[in-house]
Amino acid sequence: MNATAEPLLTPAFALLLLATAIVGLSFSTYFLLPKFLAVELAADAATIGAVSAVTLLTTVVVMPAVGVQVDHHGRRPYACAGALMLAAGCAAMCFVDRVGVLLWAARVAQGIAFPLFYVSLSTIATDIAPRARVGQAIGLFGGIMIATNALGPALAEWGAALFGWRVVFGATVIAALLAAGLSGLLPDFQRPLGHGEATSMSSVVQRPGMLRVLIIAALTGWAFSSMFTFHQPWALVSGYERVSLYLIGFAGAAMVMRVGLGGLADSLGRVRVARVSLLLYVFTPLALVWLPALGLLLSGALLGLAHGLFYPAFNAVAVDLADDHARGKAMAAYNTAFNVGFASGSYLLGYLAILAGYPAIFFMATVVCALGYLLLVTAPANPIEGEG
Repeated sequence: MNATAEPLLTPAFALLLLATAIVGLSFSTYFLLPKFLAVELAADAATIGAVSAVTLLTTVVVMPAVGVQVDHHGRRPYACAGALMLAAGCAAMCFVDRVGVLLWAARVAQGIAFPLFYVSLSTIATDIAPRARVGQAIGLFGGIMIATNALGPALAEWGAALFGWRVVFGATVIAALLAAGLSGLLPDFQRPLGHGEATSMSSVVQRPGMLRVLIIAALTGWAFSSMFTFHQPWALVSGYERVSLYLIGFAGAAMVMRVGLGGLADSLGRVRVARVSLLLYVFTPLALVWLPALGLLLSGALLGLAHGLFYPAFNAVAVDLADDHARGKAMAAYNTAFNVGFASGSYLLGYLAILAGYPAIFFMATVVCALGYLLLVTAPANPIEGEG
């Protein structure tokens, strides 16, 4: 039987997407946190960047270990643990009334939770999918997460205006607990590995071509952080009130790319699609420089077009570099690299915004993303081979 004829949308995959959507709604609500910090706690750009960065830095520290564990001991237990940890962090947010220890602790807990459920669920997605449809599976999984990136903040902005922030944060606790229950019903095809079968994280990172993939992912994460973290304070300064419009535009365009064109990377070549989409990525930060002319919805949609194609295509390249029993480590390595860029960008660019204004960080993001594009187009024709 031809592998491409094997179904992807099985009951197990549908359950996976449902669990992903619910935990994604809980986590994505906190993409509106910069507005909460700016409006409710009167935080400046450096504080907003630091609060965003601490979650990402925690994720960076934890994610490699998670990748090892889900390969050695199974995916499902860590998906459940991640959702429960997320519920704990969200519960703490219900009592935050200042920038202090409780806020930092809540964000650290959420930073631990994210790699637990994300790496586990995304690796289950690749386990369920036929090999010829791994790129499409990653795209659909990521598409659901991206949809929640818009829906979560949009619902939060509406809910906070009507009921207050504590009600919004309380709803995220309930969603995370529900996701934990659903995750416990997912299939887990990974059997515990014997000592001789185990592949170390360092050996996965040292695979030919992987280092270049990870560097490009980190540079893209830096560019992404400038837009995702700072579009809200920049929009507020520019006179906008409904800042979630950017995330709606981003998620809508990304969903079109991932659902409508989800199989493009598998059929045309993952590296080829990554190159084209990363070129578009180079110009997306400039849309925020011209925000008064383009508006939040269109600016977000441009990021969605680029990210919606690039991220899953390049993620599939990383997975291709690993053996089947090391997929969790490959997923963790790729997402760690992206989050290293995201965290460092979120932290450092806040200070640049204070010194030179928000447009300066978007210009820098374009330069950083252009460097990633040059690294990709100058790679060997097949980066899986001939690269040390």
